Amino acid sequence: MSKYSIPSKVFLEMGGWRQPLLMVDRIEDYKYGDNGFIKVVKHVTYNDPYLLGHFPEDPIMPGAIISEIFGQASEYLSFLTDICDIYRERTGEEFRSLRDIHGCISHPEMLEIIRARRAQVRGVLAAQNLKFKDSAYPGDTIEVQSKLAFSDSHGFKHYSVTANVGKKIISQGTIINFREVL
Repeated sequence: MSKYSIPSKVFLEMGGWRQPLLMVDRIEDYKYGDNGFIKVVKHVTYNDPYLLGHFPEDPIMPGAIISEIFGQASEYLSFLTDICDIYRERTGEEFRSLRDIHGCISHPEMLEIIRARRAQVRGVLAAQNLKFKDSAYPGDTIEVQSKLAFSDSHGFKHYSVTANVGKKIISQGTIINFREVL
């Protein structure tokens, strides 16, 4: 686990989601730039509401929920990249990693950037092409990595995504988010 994290109050302000649809428990790692990526964690608990009716005798994490984890992780990647770009334009300072962001995330100027950007950005999970190789069960921790593959001129961002439980890949493929700045 990374020793650099984003305080939960700020973390919630960055995303457009709230319980029970908040599918990212923690941002584990982030790298800015052309080869940038994000790693997030989702703990599958026995009392997650979507597990209660999904194969009640053998509860597993629904594939649609794993898709939502991919979509939210990918939006966090784009959002962190946005705030790094805005901060660099305003201050001349460049953030390259979660460690860099951690040192400044609670400063009033950064909080203002986060709040303003969240109010400007709207998006949805638009499409997915995923392969499911295994399942996640209550008690598992799902680690998701998302990397921007490319953006098109119509507001669609294509991400290469992978979900692991331990060293086992449970799903991988492509997520496409539609994103617009108002």
